Amino acid sequence: MELGQELKKAGLNSSEITVYLFLLTKGFTSPPEIARGTGIARTNCYNVLKSLEGKNLVERQIQGKRHVYLSTDPQALVGILERRARALSSALPDLRALHKVSKNKPSIRFFDGFEQLKELYYTTASADEIVAIGSTKKLAEASTDFFEEYQKKLKKNSVVFRDILSYVSKDAIPITRGILGGLYEYRLLPEARGEIPTDILIWDDNVALISLDQPIFGTMITSPSLALTFRVVFNIIWNALPQNHSGNL
Repeated sequence: MELGQELKKAGLNSSEITVYLFLLTKGFTSPPEIARGTGIARTNCYNVLKSLEGKNLVERQIQGKRHVYLSTDPQALVGILERRARALSSALPDLRALHKVSKNKPSIRFFDGFEQLKELYYTTASADEIVAIGSTKKLAEASTDFFEEYQKKLKKNSVVFRDILSYVSKDAIPITRGILGGLYEYRLLPEARGEIPTDILIWDDNVALISLDQPIFGTMITSPSLALTFRVVFNIIWNALPQNHSGNL
């Protein structure tokens, strides 16, 4: 067993561990002797001993005109862990309250330029399902290689993808279906609606708003309530469109 690593888990730093292990093998020892035996500077040694004394891991006595130190029973380490556990238990309600506030607080990230947008798209690849509204034509025009690479990553992770597409994106559908197969479903917006120069992605608790026209940029919002709202809107549009061919809204 690596004693140093175990003592770190008990909350001791490296200097405290060095001094404590040294004292376990000695009797009463003075700070200068401890400094020489451990290689820790004497001035720092006093601070370490004071800290260990506060943790009940060493005891101090006076012999003549000098202070000497002795390690206490290692059972005291259990006391440290028990005190830490009690302190954490006492703080747990407040910590949970902070976690709840943080969890419900939305976060926003910005992505500038196509290279950063790639990072945004790849972020979605760990989802179980992605729903999207936009233009695969625009994305494919920006980079055919990335367009196919991204979909291969979705395929590898078995991500279900439902897509509401601009009508002019229909030419890119065979590529996507060829890669994703049964994981991919799509609906086309009516031709009269024209092109959509943007992409909206919804997955987990996230919504990404992406502009594929110059200047290219994206915004990722993490918010359960916003993701739910966008998903509801997506499903309303999805259910209003005929399957796999254009329709009228």
